[in-house]
Amino acid sequence: MFDHLSVGVRDLGSALAFYDAFFAPLGCANAWAAEAELAYGPGGTSRQFYLYPVDGPQVAGLGTHIAFTADSRAAVDAACAAALAHGATIVRPAGLHPDIAPDYYGTVLLDPDGNKLEVVADTMH
Repeated sequence: MFDHLSVGVRDLGSALAFYDAFFAPLGCANAWAAEAELAYGPGGTSRQFYLYPVDGPQVAGLGTHIAFTADSRAAVDAACAAALAHGATIVRPAGLHPDIAPDYYGTVLLDPDGNKLEVVADTMH
């Protein structure tokens, strides 16, 4: 359905450090870096998730969140830990959340710019 997604960040250098760490446990890496954009994708070969610098009091989209698939619960935990180490804020801690689905294991966090990110494994989608 989607070709790619893009989100705004205040500082590409800081975003590069954050997303390099966040995406590593999910098997994704930086696929493109230029003065005014970054792109990430599986294995660092495809450009599916873009970051652009933006100015203004609000960077993140209101009510928007992006969910990423993890291959394992350990990958969810690792992505969450990496994100926290690079300035993320937890919305929902990594773990089982049967209130969402019986086998749902995931986390929701805000990146340093307030973009809401979810990492999910073992869901019944």
